[in-house]
Amino acid sequence: MKLDFPHLYSPIKIGNLTLRNRIVSAPSSQGDVENDGTLSKYNIAYFGRKAKGGMALVTVGDGIVHPTGQDHPKQVLLYTDACLPSLLRCAEEIHKYGALASYELSHGGLVCDPAFIGGRRPLSPSSMPVVIGFQTEHPIEVVSEELTEEMMLEIAQGYADAAARVKKAGFDMAMVHGSHGWLISQFFSPWTNKRQDKYGGSVENRARFAIMVLEKIRAAVGPRFPLDFRINGRDGVEEGGLEIEDSIEICKLLEPYVDSFHVSSCLHMIPSHQDIMQSTIFQPHSHLLHLATAIKQAVKVPVTTVGGFSDLSMMEEAVASGKADIIALGRQALADPDIVKKGWFGQADEVRPCQRCATCQAGRFTLSAARCAVNPIIGREYEVQFIPPIEHKRKVLVAGGGPGGMQAAITAARRGHDVTLYEKDGILGGALNFAREVSFKHDLFRLIGAMAAELKRLEVKVKMNTPLTADLAKSESPDVIIAALGADAIRPPFPGIDKPHVFMAEEVDRGAAVGEKIVVIGGGLVGVETALHLAMQGKQVSIVEMLPKIASDANIRYSRTYPWEIEKWGVKVYTGTKCNAITDKGLDATDSEGKSLFLPADTIVISVGMRSRNDEAEVLRFCAPQFIPIGNCVRPGVVKDAIRAGYDAATYLD
Repeated sequence: MKLDFPHLYSPIKIGNLTLRNRIVSAPSSQGDVENDGTLSKYNIAYFGRKAKGGMALVTVGDGIVHPTGQDHPKQVLLYTDACLPSLLRCAEEIHKYGALASYELSHGGLVCDPAFIGGRRPLSPSSMPVVIGFQTEHPIEVVSEELTEEMMLEIAQGYADAAARVKKAGFDMAMVHGSHGWLISQFFSPWTNKRQDKYGGSVENRARFAIMVLEKIRAAVGPRFPLDFRINGRDGVEEGGLEIEDSIEICKLLEPYVDSFHVSSCLHMIPSHQDIMQSTIFQPHSHLLHLATAIKQAVKVPVTTVGGFSDLSMMEEAVASGKADIIALGRQALADPDIVKKGWFGQADEVRPCQRCATCQAGRFTLSAARCAVNPIIGREYEVQFIPPIEHKRKVLVAGGGPGGMQAAITAARRGHDVTLYEKDGILGGALNFAREVSFKHDLFRLIGAMAAELKRLEVKVKMNTPLTADLAKSESPDVIIAALGADAIRPPFPGIDKPHVFMAEEVDRGAAVGEKIVVIGGGLVGVETALHLAMQGKQVSIVEMLPKIASDANIRYSRTYPWEIEKWGVKVYTGTKCNAITDKGLDATDSEGKSLFLPADTIVISVGMRSRNDEAEVLRFCAPQFIPIGNCVRPGVVKDAIRAGYDAATYLD
């Protein structure tokens, strides 16, 4: 069998275990765990779905090993036997599909909220102030308590007992979490470890607690239960943090006790580091690979890299070149859990790339349940197992070739219906086509290609340059019409709106010629991203927004990212500001204090929202026994809403 990615699909051993390929699921967790700190049936189905997609190893994340180690309320508690039944079911679900199962053993240390550890102060190598819960609405500042050696020994035994439970439940190995500013990582880093005793100072001393933990784990689980160790290649603080040179030396000290290393970066308690640990659209893909490579060159056990991988060719190159042994996928495993199978069967062009949009993280933080912008089943893996096969094959017409319409057509075809998709333009993707020219949105453009490739493989009939009119629809005698006609950008009646130097955001994103000094009217997500796109080209850009803040429509996770990028690229922001008129030389406005404000500009960009095409959709209502309008033609929304609506419409049609 000839493989497109031969190195990526070659087996590799971790200890006494053989991984069937080089792609693994990075440790992750879902917020919808049970209130008693055990895995729910939804969690178990979520991890099983990754295994079903071909992952060699699925690691369950966020298992707390000691009562002092919990940093948020939705974590699995590995320090009591109450976890065992759910762990057993999870291991069985992963094994059912031929993957190996691992569990991440964690203790939050410094970042533990007193509310979840009996009201006591969080424990850490050295006493220091820390902001807890910066990802929530009301963060608090606490001062941690320095660990005694007696308490270190107790917590180390907690790691060992947790590892023994994981093994007893049927997991094949365990990962020890020594990165991201969790407890073991806090000992490694001079930024958090100021101790003057044998646990602080030199590299050897800062590694001493980790070795204590590993020795106790090994005594509890024996020599034939592999241990993966997650470590920062560097902390990423400006000064005083762990750097790659020390990380290499620590790995050399730990190597006798572990069977592999998983290399990441940065500290959980520093808000801006979230954009590196869980890379945003503004980070390059595989941006942490160089750290794994440096460690791989110094040790003999396998080394795993992580960090924004979504392209199989890029993964193949990383393994083939010897830069890393294994590729770990985090959010990409949500965006497309079938990525491994697709690469194996020659369908790499159908892989849906993770958008790094933080939709999944935001859902976990705010709703305790993750959702994905491009994968409509994430968070619903359990329920979709029970969708019955169709009873009657239907003739389905889909109006509109944007993301919602494409998803509806794909899902209906998978279900076995006769599907035709009508697109009025000469290209699929609808509003997403702006992403072709925007560097940090290229993965959105890749998504169009992946969905189009899937339509082709499913042999969906696609009629381009053909709007679905009422007459055409009636002539086809369909059983179902799904209307996904999208929305139009609002063009507000500002004085001067028709001047030649005024453009809609979509026109600019598609490459319209603009000047050097630009004012963007509208500071929603589209306006902010357009402003950043222009600023990255060296333009002088200002945003004018009526509301008190910009990007108010961004999810909670991403709303923390944009201000950093706005500052980085020098975009000026005027909030609480009303636009009065567009002139030949700029924008006449009123600022938040009611004062007149004039912003010079040679280009004005409009981004004030979208208006649904529901009137166009309604024309089709009585052209079929079943009519289902979805997505932006119902109400303007985001990609996630359109794709999920398309999936639901096609799955649950009569």
